[in-house]
Amino acid sequence: MNFEAILSEIQAHGTIIIHRHSRPDGDAMGSQIGMKQILKENFPEKTIYVVGDDAGYLNFMEDCQMDTISDDVYEGALAMVLDCGSPHLISDDRWQKAARTVRFDHHIFSGAFCDAEIIDSSYESCCGLIAHFAMETGLQVNSLAAKSLYTGMLTDSGRFRYDSTTAQTFRIAAFLMEQKFDTNEIFRHLYADTFESKKLKAEFLLKT
Repeated sequence: MNFEAILSEIQAHGTIIIHRHSRPDGDAMGSQIGMKQILKENFPEKTIYVVGDDAGYLNFMEDCQMDTISDDVYEGALAMVLDCGSPHLISDDRWQKAARTVRFDHHIFSGAFCDAEIIDSSYESCCGLIAHFAMETGLQVNSLAAKSLYTGMLTDSGRFRYDSTTAQTFRIAAFLMEQKFDTNEIFRHLYADTFESKKLKAEFLLKT
């Protein structure tokens, strides 16, 4: 994988706009927040935006609010597309207005649509791919970036139980956990039942 080519694109642009697929899951949202935080940490002079539809059930994730930007912001900018295997799934189709486009994705390759792409289905998640990108290129990963990327790895691997989970998955997770964040907090938000949910389950059981 040519991580350096993607890094060169990042270095060459002063404005970077990060997209992901619509109706985001943990991997899409974690990728977007994680990448934003990595770029802000390592390139404080650049202007970074995240765009797309609302976070939905993932609104507990820190820094999940989307930016509202005008079309002219795309002039001369780099658009990043994360966790998306097809262009029609991208939330906010203005990514095509950017001067250059790059993509990170872990889905099975079905055709290129960005200027530079890293597609590798051996990763359990796009978050894992982005974390590995940071590891290999020496980019600093702050606590919020690590927490966001870990969240995406967790959800897309079924809490590290799916067959896509490999030794590489745990190496990358260990790298992220070197930063200080509360894994129990992530589990509480993702997997804790609400009172109403428990009530509905109890009513169902009583009827059977």
